[in-house]
Amino acid sequence: MTAATLVHVVVSGLATGSIYALMALALVIIYNATRTLNFAQGDMLMVSAFFGWTAYRTLGLPLWAAAVVAVVGSGLLALAVERLVIRRAISATHWDVLIITLGLSLMFRATAGLVWTHDEFPFPSFFADRPIALGGVRLAPVSLGIIGASLAIMTALWLLFTKTRLGRAMRAVAQNQNAARLMGISVERVYSASWVLAAAVGAVAGILVAPVVFLSSKMGIIVINGFTAAVIGGFGSMPGAVLGGMVLGVIENLAPLYLPSGIRYSVPFLLLIAILLVRPAGLLGRVQRRKV
Repeated sequence: MTAATLVHVVVSGLATGSIYALMALALVIIYNATRTLNFAQGDMLMVSAFFGWTAYRTLGLPLWAAAVVAVVGSGLLALAVERLVIRRAISATHWDVLIITLGLSLMFRATAGLVWTHDEFPFPSFFADRPIALGGVRLAPVSLGIIGASLAIMTALWLLFTKTRLGRAMRAVAQNQNAARLMGISVERVYSASWVLAAAVGAVAGILVAPVVFLSSKMGIIVINGFTAAVIGGFGSMPGAVLGGMVLGVIENLAPLYLPSGIRYSVPFLLLIAILLVRPAGLLGRVQRRKV
């Protein structure tokens, strides 16, 4: 295998990992605020991509406007879910909320099948098809575009959480909800904001990945790899979610070069088991001790 081929595979892996990282970030944002897992995140991503596709194909909007429709529609959907479903179960256990989100996932997938069918649709891309030659390496513009867009979103999230009042409030709630209430922070508003923010991040991930994997009601399955990336990095750690996504994407793309091609679909689970055995808290996670 030549060095050019290796670079191409690694860059493709980083592009794939960027999508996993965005999905992991969406899961971690909600988990840090509410201590619950939203397993409907993948299907909310899928529905938001269909919102954008409908705006582009049916309404004739330009692609950038269709992307805005997807993000806004996803945010409104998440707000409705949080206000009408999740908030009513605020006194329930985390396991109960987990089951609720699994039910929402099935409902979104079935509804998408009824509205848009279960067929696969080509989704327009923001990036050109012609490869970019850098020396002896030929790189796909879509890979570079996904990496660049994902890094921009990650930077925006970092600025939000470190430089804004909302970000500080979300970090305070993640650390201690009772103390945050005593400081005058509305935990319920933070809950809503975390769901809307996670949905917006998921919508961007959906718009970026849909041209690569085709748009369908089944694309929400990507939530499994996002969850795996979050666990690998250390669940609850946002830098860990980014690192876990990148590591998973690169290893997933490199594995077929040295192992049987069918192993690619087992890589996330094998890597997850290996990380949990060696470092149960994840790459950047910290073990928390609780007194009983």
